[in-house]
Amino acid sequence: MGKDNTGRTVKRVFTRKGFLKKAGRVGVVSTYGIKTLMYGLVLPGPQIARRNITLVRKILDNGHELGIHGHDHVRWHDSIKHFDEAETRREIDRLLTVYRMIVGEDARSFAAPGWMINPFVLKVFQEKGLIYSSDTRGVCPFYPQMGGTRFRIVQIPTTLPTLDEVIGVISAEEKALVDHYLSLLMEGLNILTVHTELEGKRWSGFLDAFLGEAGKRGFTFKRLMDIAREFKDTADTPVCTIEYGSVPGRAGEVCCQKDR
Repeated sequence: MGKDNTGRTVKRVFTRKGFLKKAGRVGVVSTYGIKTLMYGLVLPGPQIARRNITLVRKILDNGHELGIHGHDHVRWHDSIKHFDEAETRREIDRLLTVYRMIVGEDARSFAAPGWMINPFVLKVFQEKGLIYSSDTRGVCPFYPQMGGTRFRIVQIPTTLPTLDEVIGVISAEEKALVDHYLSLLMEGLNILTVHTELEGKRWSGFLDAFLGEAGKRGFTFKRLMDIAREFKDTADTPVCTIEYGSVPGRAGEVCCQKDR
C-alpha cells in the first residue's frame, strides 16, 4: 500500500544468513532489474498501490479477492517482530487507510511480508474485523495463539514452498520445477504463495504450466477469502501456536504454525 523500497533489502546481506546465496540462485538483477534495486537507496521509492488505482479496481471488478500485503514491505518484514503495540497500530493504520482510500471500503484480509508478525498485529486485525490473515508457514487453517493470547481471526498458512526457495535447489528448469510442485500436492488444501517478480514475470511459464497440470489432475482453485469463511464456520478448526522459526531455502525467520 506504500512505497517500493526494494533496494533497502541490501542490508540483509549482513543480517540474514543465506540471503546472498539465495539471491544468487534466484538471479536478483535479472528478476527485479537494476532500477528497482535502487529504490529506497539512491532513487526515491515510487508509490505502488496509489500509482495503480485503475489496476486495483480492475482486479476487484473481475471478481478476484484483493487483500493487503503491508505498507512498506521491507520495513514490515525486517522490523515488525520488534514493534511495540503503538508502532504496530500506526503501521497498520497507514496500510488500512490507503486501502480504504483506493477501494472505498475496509480491507478484509492481509498477508504478512516475509511471513512475519507479532501478537499486536493479530490483536489489531481482530479489532478491525478482518476475516483472516495469512502470515505463517504451516499445514492447515487454524485459529492462532501468540504471545499467550488466543485470537478469533482465521489464519491461513502457506503450505507449499515458494518458487524462490526451490529454484537452483531442486532445479532451474521449468518442467522439473512443475513436476516437483505436482509431487507436493496433497489431498485437501494446498496453499501456494506466488510473487509478482517471479511467477508474474520471468517465471510466468512455470505458473501457467503448473496450474494447467494441476487442473488436469482434478485440483480446483478457490479464493482464500472463500476458504477462510468455510473454516470460520467449522467447529473442528484447530487452535495452534504461532512461533518464529525457519523453512528450507529461505534466509531468516518466518512465523510457523506449531502444535499440529
